[in-house]
Order: sequence, then structure tokens, then C-alpha cells
Amino acid sequence: MNLNEDSLNKIAELARLKISKEEVGSFLGDFNKVLNYVDTIKELDVSSISEDDLIPNHENSFRPDAIQEGLTRKEIESFAPTFQNGYFIVPKVIET
Repeated sequence: MNLNEDSLNKIAELARLKISKEEVGSFLGDFNKVLNYVDTIKELDVSSISEDDLIPNHENSFRPDAIQEGLTRKEIESFAPTFQNGYFIVPKVIET
């Protein structure tokens, strides 16, 4: 299966990507490599593989539920560019 320029532009539009005319050739080449690889994978014979082979048989492993030393306020404050009155100060991202 090979993708053409029209199909690439439709996919880019659906994904809200802007692809310049100079990038089309590169994207087509890369996209077609991926599609050809998927076609190769489709040809593999997997009839001898059961679902049990795909799902590993793991048992739950638990760690002890023990109280551990936490971070001090000073250590927490050191992570943030701005820390005020016990809160991280971050840029406003939602307009109200």
C-alpha cells in the first residue's frame, strides 16, 4: 500500500498538522515505510501463538506499607521556580 499526496494532506488536516510543500516528499517516504512495515507484519504466521503466550503469568508483588521519611518544606520549595505561602505559583493557563 502506498500513500499519495492527497491522502497525506487529508491525514494532516485530520491531525491538524501543517505540512509545507517542501516536507510532503519526506513525509510521504516516511509514511510509506511505516505502511510497508505494517504490511510485512500482517504476513507473519501467528497461528501457533495462543492468548496465554501473550499475557505473562505474574503474581501480585507488594511492597511493605511502611511510613517513610518525607520531604521537608524547604526541599519542596527548592523544586519550584516560585513558591509562596505554601503553594506553587504557576502561570495562568485558563482565561476566566
